[in-house]
Amino acid sequence: MCARCQRTTEDPVLVHEVHAATGPGFNVYACPECADHYPPLTDPLELLELTPRRSRMTIRVYKVTAEGAVTEDRGEVRTWTGSRIDPTPQTAAFPPCMCAGCRSTR
Repeated sequence: MCARCQRTTEDPVLVHEVHAATGPGFNVYACPECADHYPPLTDPLELLELTPRRSRMTIRVYKVTAEGAVTEDRGEVRTWTGSRIDPTPQTAAFPPCMCAGCRSTR
């Protein structure tokens, strides 16, 4: 039966493979007319060969009161995640933590 138009067909076309982590997966079929509406099948092993995309991470730093109200926006730090690591800037906007635990490790 076609997954798109729900009609039975004599010439089903495999349009999708559903993989399951805890058991057997299943195949999705469509009639030849509806098969054109599905993207081409991808080989899961080809996905492993793709270069991983690096993403950016942004950390916003605020000063807040005990009630949670923001009293000062202290800026943001942007860094790459992945193989390249940008050092965190050491400026007055991003001072090191001054708690007792961090002071004892210096």
